[in-house]
Amino acid sequence: MKRLVVLVLFLGTMVLNVKSELKYKLEQSSLSENSKAKSNLPVTGYVNPFIGSGGNGNIIPVACVPFGMVQAGVDTRMENSGYLYSDTRILGISHVHKSGGGCGDFLDILFQPVPESILKNIPVEYPSLGFSSSFSHQDEQFSPGKYSVRLADFRTDLSITATSRCAFHRYKFPEKGVNKVVIDLKYGSKGACTIVAEESFDTVKISHLERIDEFTVAGSRISNGWSPEQHVYFCARFSKPIKNINFYKANLLCDEKKKLSGTDVKAILEFETEEPLLVKIGLSPVDVEGAKKNLDTEIPGWNFDGIAANALNEWDKNLRKFTIQDNDEQKKELFYSFVYNTIVYPMLYSDVDGRFRGPDFKVHPSLGFPYYAGVMGLWDTFRAACPLLTVLRPDVANDYVKTCLAHFDIFGQLPIWTLAGEETFQMIGLPAIPFIADCYSKGIKGFDTEKALNAMVTSANKDTCGFSMRYFVGLKNYKKFGYIPADLEMESVARTLEYSYADWTIAQMAKQMGKKHIYETFIKRSKNYKNVYDPASGFMRGRFADGSWRTPFDPFESNHRRDDFCEGNAWQWTFFVPHDVIGLSQLMGGDLQLQSKLDALFTSNSVIAGKNVSGDISGMIGQYAHGNEPSHHVAYLYDYVGQPWKTQKIVRQIMDTLYNNSPDGICGNDDTGQMSAWFVWSAMGFYPVRHGTGEYMIGTPLFKHLELAHAKGKLVILASEVSATNKYIKCIHLNGKELNRFYLLHNELFSGNATLEFEMTDTPVIK
Repeated sequence: MKRLVVLVLFLGTMVLNVKSELKYKLEQSSLSENSKAKSNLPVTGYVNPFIGSGGNGNIIPVACVPFGMVQAGVDTRMENSGYLYSDTRILGISHVHKSGGGCGDFLDILFQPVPESILKNIPVEYPSLGFSSSFSHQDEQFSPGKYSVRLADFRTDLSITATSRCAFHRYKFPEKGVNKVVIDLKYGSKGACTIVAEESFDTVKISHLERIDEFTVAGSRISNGWSPEQHVYFCARFSKPIKNINFYKANLLCDEKKKLSGTDVKAILEFETEEPLLVKIGLSPVDVEGAKKNLDTEIPGWNFDGIAANALNEWDKNLRKFTIQDNDEQKKELFYSFVYNTIVYPMLYSDVDGRFRGPDFKVHPSLGFPYYAGVMGLWDTFRAACPLLTVLRPDVANDYVKTCLAHFDIFGQLPIWTLAGEETFQMIGLPAIPFIADCYSKGIKGFDTEKALNAMVTSANKDTCGFSMRYFVGLKNYKKFGYIPADLEMESVARTLEYSYADWTIAQMAKQMGKKHIYETFIKRSKNYKNVYDPASGFMRGRFADGSWRTPFDPFESNHRRDDFCEGNAWQWTFFVPHDVIGLSQLMGGDLQLQSKLDALFTSNSVIAGKNVSGDISGMIGQYAHGNEPSHHVAYLYDYVGQPWKTQKIVRQIMDTLYNNSPDGICGNDDTGQMSAWFVWSAMGFYPVRHGTGEYMIGTPLFKHLELAHAKGKLVILASEVSATNKYIKCIHLNGKELNRFYLLHNELFSGNATLEFEMTDTPVIK
């Protein structure tokens, strides 16, 4: 009998799983089909936050404003971004997310409305699984700045909107009378992005919840995770008096009715409701008083729809810098959704009074500008997302540089990968350096440029920066050997290549500033990439301190964050020499050899060898991995070696096959906007391969007519005959004059009004 019961349960589970999978596939199809019906929409109507919300994209439909501190949204899980499209239950609403992040964290300060019919009596023991509800994607509604859904089990409708530092909730319960709101301060991300398994956890150090008055509660959650000390303070004000509040400590009901502190604090609040219950929540990284000031300043009243309209207007002002005249509605949806993803970041991390918590864990006074250190994923974003920011919002880019310099003042070096204001050292290289050099080369100079160059030089000479994954981070070995020896540091090849690139961007900025000695020092150091190129194998390769090469060697092999590469293999990293493609060509024996090597990259089999393959290696075309950032410039390298038609072919192939309008529509995690920004630049027809010169390499345009309104005028991009087959460029005209090169300069495009016109054909044009 027991076996029969087990068999019935097993078969039942199989049926449920099949139904769930079928439902997911049908919803994916519906999501794609719905985009076909769009026409004549305001630009905000094209934003689809569910693209990339499945698979590994880590996009989530949060309520937020551009560059805001708050990303408020429902969680369906406690891992990664907190939301996965195929999930079927909502755990609650948390207020700090990292939409599109490569690694999970945050998910702080959980609220969940629960009607009286579900929770008639206050339990003595808090349920181990909390109060979750099923939901349907058909009941989800989204517009930029606002998210709504029905909690099906609770028959409760919830809506969320946001300002820069605050969230605003609206709950419509199924019946009048006593209804409840759960607050859970134990809840948070289950894992940190440490790679070291035994350190991958999020632990509450201390949390606090207090009833301030009959309408207000406030509290804090201080935890470790990816960064060692994350501070989140909040002040929540309700539209109805709190009838009663019950506190829980370690899941047991307490006698306390005023306040409670501990590592496992929860509460159930009761309200007498006849109409929707509203709650507005101010957040702060500084203190509760800061959260209260943020709340009083940004949401002084109770006009939920007005706050949602303001948020939508903020998005509209940023998104309508682009105007597209083209009948391909699906591609327009992709484009505007990806612009949206890009300008979610950088993440604000200062209060309305300017105070912020720095990388030393201390509170600092206002510096007179917004401090954008909530999430600084510069290793990912310096490539395309930050350059897009320089065009769309040069004011924000300027303040982002100032944030980097403030970090330097406090911490003694420029940021590498910052979360919750704190340095994690998680990724490699010195990614703030190419970002600052790129801003300077484009005329964004509203910061202390002498100080910036000094910070770049100082950071590039730090023997020891800190520790990541139990390895020290610093340039001691790089300076001593001219490369990172594989027997002294992990990810030796990738680190060498990244440091060489940062050296080159320092040289470019120094040259423009007339600093000859600095230029000569760092242009020489930028050639260090040559020291890890093995001419016998034709690949960048791990090299020991005695000069010998690591053996055995397989260019197809990956050992995630434990080999000589970073989230990739030798195939993908051999081409990370964007600053000196001519030098790389010479190493390989000339342009023909580099052309052949590029061809082999895109045509080799896509199998990755090894027992611990990096999950970041995705979006494969041969051994090209579009799902991770080090590959993003590679398709454009054909421009440098006289075969631009191959760049055009592959760029269009990537846009058409590795992005789509479904939940699985991004072939890797979005990495706080970088994957999205690649598409935006490429759709315009050019891409920032290297930084610090204002140079863009030409690819192939996606739309027939695109306009970009920028700070100094308008760029019009025309390609009237472009299509999936007409992807090759016959000729290019810039302001009416034929262009006989395959690069563009920033000043040509963005110093005033400009028109870039592509004549397209279905046949490669070989000149």
